[in-house]
Amino acid sequence: MKKSITAFLLLILTLISVVLCGCEAHSDDDKKTTQIFAMDTVIDITAYGEKAQKAIDEAAKVINNLDKLFSVTNEKSDVYKLNNAKGELLLLNSDTYSLLTIAREIYYLTNQNFDITIYPVMKLWGFTTDSYKVPSQDEIEAELEKVNCSNVFFLDKDIACLEYGAQIDLGGIAKGYAADKAAQAMKDAGIEYGIITLGGNVRTVGTKPSGEDFTVGIQDPESENYFAVINTGEGSVITSGAYQRNFTENGKTYHHIIDPRTGYPSDSDAVSVTIIGKDGTVCDALSTAVFIGGSEYAYSLREKYDEFEYVILTKDNKVIASKELNRKLSLEDGYNFELIYK
Repeated sequence: MKKSITAFLLLILTLISVVLCGCEAHSDDDKKTTQIFAMDTVIDITAYGEKAQKAIDEAAKVINNLDKLFSVTNEKSDVYKLNNAKGELLLLNSDTYSLLTIAREIYYLTNQNFDITIYPVMKLWGFTTDSYKVPSQDEIEAELEKVNCSNVFFLDKDIACLEYGAQIDLGGIAKGYAADKAAQAMKDAGIEYGIITLGGNVRTVGTKPSGEDFTVGIQDPESENYFAVINTGEGSVITSGAYQRNFTENGKTYHHIIDPRTGYPSDSDAVSVTIIGKDGTVCDALSTAVFIGGSEYAYSLREKYDEFEYVILTKDNKVIASKELNRKLSLEDGYNFELIYK
């Protein structure tokens, strides 16, 4: 459901402020960082502490293993096998099964705004291959018949199948899940704190000895600068936007975040949606769901599920944020956006 390599490289700029002094100061030897390519994006992993190198090695291993499970193109992946099993039951890795069950729960939580079975429509538009085209209404309607997350059928533990021609893409939720798993691996390895960036997904790990928050920037869709910064503790900061992957045909621009009800790119008031919360898997999926639903939807969703905060940049240059972010969110100099807490 997400994003080409180039789009990811431009997606989000992160600021990680580590201002430690006195006995809490770190030497360069305390910081380790590595960069890998997985899940169709460049991933940076940074850790602090005596066991930092071990921690980032373990995190990289976790992410690479999950990438092999969730890929839509790798013929050995669970997702590829499910998509080509023609309705047969398959025994899945426990991580795949767990992520499928979470995805279906979020499907119902979001009133179907988030739907991993949108994959046939994504293929139709060319967003899975970068061979873009505007499909006909008849083509869209034919593929929409396959889009329904209730077509993901579960039988006992780790056994599942796809019914009625359904196919899935976990791209809209897998990075959040992988970041959570990698963060746990880093903590188990004994780091003090760290950060993982997977394109538009930022996962902070642990707590700074100074007690300071992490600082994460949100990219301006019109440039590579960031228009706002968020101070946050341990958790996820995940951004989705129309600028991440799109194409223009006959003077009209079409983006990759498809509304599962219409089969067309979402037309809400959102240009960029950032979700902040403890559970990166949920935050990843909600960033798509809220982008499709828009700012009013975000408010109503949070009324029934309050485990996340949001920052939405709208088409009319308003920044609408959940009221709990007051004093944690600030606009950067030069941006005259109207900031509204709701």
